[in-house]
Amino acid sequence: MLLGYDYGNTRLRARRSRLLMAADYDGLLAKTNIDEVITTLTEGPYKEDIERALVRFTGVRCVFEAIRLSLTRTLNRVREFYRGEPRFLVELLLRRWDRHNLLAILRGQSREVPSDRVLAAIVPAGQLDQVALRELARQPGLRAAIDLLATWQLPYAKTLRQVEPRTGTMPDLDQLELALNRFHYASLSSVLAQGGHDCGLMLEHLGREVDLLNLRTILRVARRPGIIPLIQQRYNAADIRPLLIEPRGRLSTRWLAQLVAETGELEAVVHALSDTAYGPALEIGWQRYQAAQGDFTLLERELERWQAEQTAAMFNRDPLSIAIPIAYMGSIETEAANLRLIAQAVDLGMNRQQVRQDLIIVSHGG
Repeated sequence: MLLGYDYGNTRLRARRSRLLMAADYDGLLAKTNIDEVITTLTEGPYKEDIERALVRFTGVRCVFEAIRLSLTRTLNRVREFYRGEPRFLVELLLRRWDRHNLLAILRGQSREVPSDRVLAAIVPAGQLDQVALRELARQPGLRAAIDLLATWQLPYAKTLRQVEPRTGTMPDLDQLELALNRFHYASLSSVLAQGGHDCGLMLEHLGREVDLLNLRTILRVARRPGIIPLIQQRYNAADIRPLLIEPRGRLSTRWLAQLVAETGELEAVVHALSDTAYGPALEIGWQRYQAAQGDFTLLERELERWQAEQTAAMFNRDPLSIAIPIAYMGSIETEAANLRLIAQAVDLGMNRQQVRQDLIIVSHGG
C-alpha cells in the first residue's frame, strides 16, 4: 500500500457516492412509522448494521444502534486506508471520538445514568476501544472513572484530576468538560504546530471547531447576562475568558469576552458578529430564533450547518492531502445526525416540514 494519500483518498472519493442525498432523506421523512424506516435502511448501505441492531433492539432504538454501529465501523475503516504520516494525522482526527466518549461517560456518571444507556452513545473510533469504554462506563461513580483513567496512565486523567476539588465533594461537570475540551485542542495543536501543508489544513479545521465551541459559550452567556458577575466571581476573573478555549481559532478569546461585556444581550452579540465568517449563519439562526419564540437550539443549528458546509467543502481542496479524510469523516457524522433526527421524528410523529428544515444537507463536492 502507498504511504501517501493516493490510495486512501481514492477509496474515500469512491465511498462519497454512497453518502445519502436530499432525496434519500425526503424518502425517509415520508415514512409513516419507524418500521418503514428500518425496512428502507435495509435496502442500502445500512443493511448490515440494521441486521446486527435488530438482534438486540426494535423500533427507534434499533435505528439509533445501527447508526452507531455504522459510524464506528466506517471511521475505523478510514484509518485502515492509510500508512505513515497520513495515518498518523487520521488518527489525530479520530481522537475527537475519545473526547466525545469520555464526555458521554462523565455526563452519565455525574447523572447516574445506567451504563447500558451511556454505552449506546459512544463511538469507539479513537484510542479507547469498546472494552475500555465499557469498563469506564461501569465504574461506580465519576471519581472512580477518573481514577481508572489514571491507573491506565492516560493523559486525560491528569487534566481531569486537576479539576477535582480537594474536599470530598464531587467534581464540577462543567469544569471537567471545559478541561477536557481544552486539553484535546491544546494537545492536537501542539503536535501539529511545526508541521507542513497537511498540518495546516488540520489546524484550520480544528480552529473552526474551537470557534464554534466558544461562540456557543458566549451566546449562552449573552442569553443570561445576569450571570456574568457570578462567572467573574467564581473564577476570580475580569471577564468570561475562563469559560473559553485556547488556542483560539479565527476569533480572539479576548475579543469575544469583550464583546459579551460591552453588548450585554444576545441580539447585540449576534449583530456584532455579523462581519465575521460566522455572521451569515448567525443571522439566519437569529431569524429562526425569533420566529420560534426564543428556541436557542435553532441558533446553534445554523452554526452547525455552517460548520458542516465548511467541512464538506474540503472535498474540493488538495486531492492528495488530509482534506479528503476531513471532508469524508465530517460528512458521515452529519449523515448520522440527520438519520437520528429523522428516526426520532417519524417515531414521535413530529412535523415533517420542521424536521426537514433542521436537517443539514450539504454538497459533497464534485
